[in-house]
Amino acid sequence: MEKHEFLELFEAATKAAKSASRGDAKNSPAVSRCVEAIKRLGGAPESLAYEMVIDRKYPQIGKSHGLFTEHRNPRIQSEGKILYSLWLRYLYATGRKQGSRPRDRTVVKKEKKLVEEEMISRTTGDSNRDKVREMLHKSLSKVAVEMKEGVVSCDYWSVAASVESAMFERLGSFGGTQKAKYRSILFNMGDSSNPDLRRKVIFGEISGERLVTMEKEEMASHKIQLQVQNIKEKARVREENRVKSMTIFQSDTIADGSRILSEHRVRVSVLRAKQGKDKLISG
Repeated sequence: MEKHEFLELFEAATKAAKSASRGDAKNSPAVSRCVEAIKRLGGAPESLAYEMVIDRKYPQIGKSHGLFTEHRNPRIQSEGKILYSLWLRYLYATGRKQGSRPRDRTVVKKEKKLVEEEMISRTTGDSNRDKVREMLHKSLSKVAVEMKEGVVSCDYWSVAASVESAMFERLGSFGGTQKAKYRSILFNMGDSSNPDLRRKVIFGEISGERLVTMEKEEMASHKIQLQVQNIKEKARVREENRVKSMTIFQSDTIADGSRILSEHRVRVSVLRAKQGKDKLISG
């Protein structure tokens, strides 16, 4: 693939995405055209993709990030996220390869920072949403320290934006009726004793859509989950003991009732026998 082919594909994908965003985005033929163009862009050689993304002559490549990854059509959104995640991995990998000299490292680092800032939409225009993204990014960034390896190619801003978008779509605004759910997610994501949740989100084991539907117990750290299990187990044992005690009490009550009834019948029989005897004597 040559540069001009890459640019033509990108332009085709952009036009199709804009067209699909108008009218019936679900059934628009522009969706298929956009998805096909994005997939072909993903098949471009790594060296070419890196060159085009990093080249300041084509700023639209980075700035169009949100057009695809936040598109209202799920197919375009999904393929867009895959494509930009792939390009971000190229940025990290190529940056490491070209960092043989101090000067090279400085240039590559600066270029990477500029391009990443364009590729990743950190702001939404909504102060509450931006704050949530910042908090998620801060929490997800802990994974690099906690794991120490295996996360070099991960992009925390992209993941944070994806998770926040899922939260906003499902829960509405942070200041709305689902504020408690927002707080629960943000707390568990930032909990220092809950690294597994952050790791699973970073590596895609838990998507933003799945995270939003998880209960508190599911999101909690392993330690908290064990504590909850212990509490539930103790409650179960207490309930079983209560039921057993009630059963024993009821059995004893029935036994006592039967004994009392039996004794009463005996007394009645004795009394009747005595009354009969007294009648015979008086007669």
